[in-house]
Amino acid sequence: MEMNRYVHIIHRGLINLRKTLSTIMALAVLLALLSGCGGGGGSKKVEQLEEIGKDDEVKIKIMFWDSNYFFQEYGNMFATQFPNIEIEVVNMQSIYNGDSSEPMDKRFDKFIEDNKPDVLLLQGSDYEKYAQNGQLFPLEAVIEQDKFDLEGIHPAILKLLREQGGGKLYGLSPDFSSQALYYNVDMFKKYGVELPRDSMSWEEVFELAKRFPTDGDKDKRIYGLTMDSYMSIDNLIQTIGSGQDLRILNSDATELNINTDSWKKIFQSTIDAAKSGSIYIPTEEDRNGAFSSMEDYFKKDLFIMGRSAMSFKHSYAVQQITQAKDQLKDVTPVNWDIVTAPVDPNNRTQSSYFSLGNIFAVNANSASPRAAWEFVKYINSDGFAKLKSKSSYGNLMSRTKHNPDKDGRSMEPFYKLEPKANTNSEYMKAPSKFFGAFSGVVKQEVDAVLADKESVEEALKAIQQKGQEELVKSRQEAEKDEASPSASNE
Repeated sequence: MEMNRYVHIIHRGLINLRKTLSTIMALAVLLALLSGCGGGGGSKKVEQLEEIGKDDEVKIKIMFWDSNYFFQEYGNMFATQFPNIEIEVVNMQSIYNGDSSEPMDKRFDKFIEDNKPDVLLLQGSDYEKYAQNGQLFPLEAVIEQDKFDLEGIHPAILKLLREQGGGKLYGLSPDFSSQALYYNVDMFKKYGVELPRDSMSWEEVFELAKRFPTDGDKDKRIYGLTMDSYMSIDNLIQTIGSGQDLRILNSDATELNINTDSWKKIFQSTIDAAKSGSIYIPTEEDRNGAFSSMEDYFKKDLFIMGRSAMSFKHSYAVQQITQAKDQLKDVTPVNWDIVTAPVDPNNRTQSSYFSLGNIFAVNANSASPRAAWEFVKYINSDGFAKLKSKSSYGNLMSRTKHNPDKDGRSMEPFYKLEPKANTNSEYMKAPSKFFGAFSGVVKQEVDAVLADKESVEEALKAIQQKGQEELVKSRQEAEKDEASPSASNE
């Protein structure tokens, strides 16, 4: 590894060393050893990979959510380019359908240990852990060997992957998702309110929302701000907190950490905005109701129906807005645009609402690392991005030139801000059962504040106490299950 690092420094023309005689001699010896004797450079460099022969038949395992979905998204296109590489999809559903008392990180590790996939599908915290543990194949040398062009990939994505990899690149992600603040241009003009701008704080968004009327029948009135229909007010509070790098749990997920001044400020401002009537709060029926058709689904979306001045939505909402324009013939299409997602007021150049899609990495212990790399390389190539951008539903391509304007609007606000390295690894360490119980506690206390039965201070104390009790309880249950005879016999 150390020798290879020096070779890269020389090849890239980045030497800025003090060229003492001893350094020059050492590097010369290093190059001679690595380039091999006999002229022709036939020896393989560290971390470089032999090409697959045209007659070679290779089989690799790739972990993914579902086999059919995998071939629809990646596998079929890859097979047209590499017919001699057979893919077996290792279904990940067992990770999520397993014992909910066991922390997710343990279930994930066991899945990889048992199935030994050649290509790993990772999210941020898993990618960081596996890279630092030496379980991933480093990609820099083979990228240089194959002259694989990284130029078109959003620089912030590569930076994020390298930061999580301790300065090295161990995986690539062909797409990402992001959120933005959508706004109704015509409604802002009608009420004489200045248009939203990039890098607003949540409090600034709330103040803007309060400048729209709050009167009228609930089923017909307009709102200054709406969320995706699934997001309740307690969800919004936690979303805002995570955007400001606040954590609910400590680093090892053994203690709750919510009764703080920072969390209090977010609870207070969000609940005040809700009480003002400027924010639409979805009912339980709105969040859980079934839809008989896509038209019915679109009509439940207040932003699409022209009843919301602003809405905080994912990138896939663009597709929904354009589809609704075609399907809702009796509804005036919303004249929409977007600015960046709200930011931490102390850090207006970065966003926490930006997440890499599927990070694909080569298992360091793979018996077929070249074939595994060929897959990772292909689905992160410019050619794949060009093809995929024509059928992508919601996610944006990491090669951002393949994110064309939609409905005449630029998609740049989704990736204009630099993404934060926001892994939330402590959440992986808590038993899964805890989160359902904790969400119930938060909802109960927020509802009490909205009904003027409690103050924010009282609600936070109650959430801290009840939440800690639920955390301890879920951990004890997990330890009990782990120690049970049935668990030890598996």
